[in-house]
Amino acid sequence: MQGYYELKLSADEQAVLNLGIVKERTALLNRLIDQYTDQLGYMLQVYYSREKVSRVTVVPDSITAEDPQSVKLTVMYVMEEYNACSAVNTEVKTKMNLTAAVDDETGLLNIKGEYWPQLDD
Repeated sequence: MQGYYELKLSADEQAVLNLGIVKERTALLNRLIDQYTDQLGYMLQVYYSREKVSRVTVVPDSITAEDPQSVKLTVMYVMEEYNACSAVNTEVKTKMNLTAAVDDETGLLNIKGEYWPQLDD
């Protein structure tokens, strides 16, 4: 399985991501992650059946450019599990590597999580 999220970019945002200026790309990606933190939490949620994902943030200095169209970044998030019947109430911080690529034709930023093969039953 692999989680993904597509987000519509403005023409200005698309231009910043395509220019390859590291400082500007990093600032924009940090802002977009902050702006769409709930949606990225839902994307990450597909990896976990019992825990709730929240508080998604970019790990500082984790953004690297693969090419002008694609970047890799690491996000940190909290997995929360609460079950009153079982007296379980835990929070665990974890990380995941994401890939973000601009699709110039559609103007979308495609964000993909790690690929986790599913185990056969």
